[in-house]
Amino acid sequence: MGRAETGVLRTRLLPNYDTDHSVIRRLVATLTRTRRPEHRSDELISAALAVFGERGFRAASIEEVAARAGVSKGTVYLYFASKDDLFRAVVEHRIVVLLEEGEALLAAHDGPASELLRLVIHRMMEALHREDMIRLARLAYAEMPQFPEVRDFWWEHVVLRNRRLLGSIVERGIAQGEFNPTARLVIPRAIPSLLLHQGQTRSLFNDLDHDAPPASAIVDLTLDALLDGLRLPRDSS
Repeated sequence: MGRAETGVLRTRLLPNYDTDHSVIRRLVATLTRTRRPEHRSDELISAALAVFGERGFRAASIEEVAARAGVSKGTVYLYFASKDDLFRAVVEHRIVVLLEEGEALLAAHDGPASELLRLVIHRMMEALHREDMIRLARLAYAEMPQFPEVRDFWWEHVVLRNRRLLGSIVERGIAQGEFNPTARLVIPRAIPSLLLHQGQTRSLFNDLDHDAPPASAIVDLTLDALLDGLRLPRDSS
């Protein structure tokens, strides 16, 4: 096929070929999207978690995420439309997934609610006390007032979903005669605050707090005291 015929074919298949290169980019993106490897998305999310944690949401850039992942900036945009979209993906794949695991435990558990609560809390603690997750939470709470959409997303998908999970465990405990109704107000709010504060404190002052007990021990002792105060009297029915 000659050059003139090729030009005609391009014109027919891609209108405004010579002047509108966005058509070509959209076509390439569509074709690439159909065969892009799923593991690439996970690599980008891991890179974004590190960059967001180190730089903060405002200062972080798609270029930095791409460099951390070892790909081009264009590759990031094949998976995520914007920095906001990438941040949402980080939250969904690193935090919301923990809540999904907790919800699965809730559905499968048929023992005491207090045992389920401990199991869920310890799973959350193990994940949320990783340094990358601590940095993510720190930046989220520091910068969310400047980014209302990010704040709304965090509130709906992290804070409220976590409260619903813990609230469901509480309702089961009340129905089984383990907790008094005050637990509805205390546990869904106090437990997340405990985990966040403990993780931040250990991250910031661990090198100075030489006598600090293991994080799991603090959680257990706190839960013991909390649940003792929320249990129904033994003579209640």
